Amino acid sequence: MVLRNRNVASTLRRDALFVWHALISVVFISFAGLAVGAAVMDLFAIAHQ
Repeated sequence: MVLRNRNVASTLRRDALFVWHALISVVFISFAGLAVGAAVMDLFAIAHQ
């Protein structure tokens, strides 16, 4: 039973790390998307002066 509990804890820890890394990835991708969008809007504004 101890081995099974340790295995469950290990699996939960691995899943929690996966979710945490996925959230961090989503945040960074969102910021990158915002940066690209801002750059495109700047180029559009410069081109239409």
